[in-house]
Amino acid sequence: MKLLNIEKIGRYAMAIFLITGTCLLTSKGIGLMGMIMLLLLTGEFIGFLFKTLASIIRMLLLSIVILLVA
Repeated sequence: MKLLNIEKIGRYAMAIFLITGTCLLTSKGIGLMGMIMLLLLTGEFIGFLFKTLASIIRMLLLSIVILLVA
């Protein structure tokens, strides 16, 4: 189980690292390769953002429920 979590975290960190590099390359004028990489990684990154957003919403709902009960 820990190995799967480490693998997921590594995959997301790699996607963020590559997207950051792609943005930096695009800002320097190297657009074609950067845009291809960005399109390939967008699905992974958007999935990460949705999972993060879902976690934040769950924590907010949990804290609201705890505050209402207490």
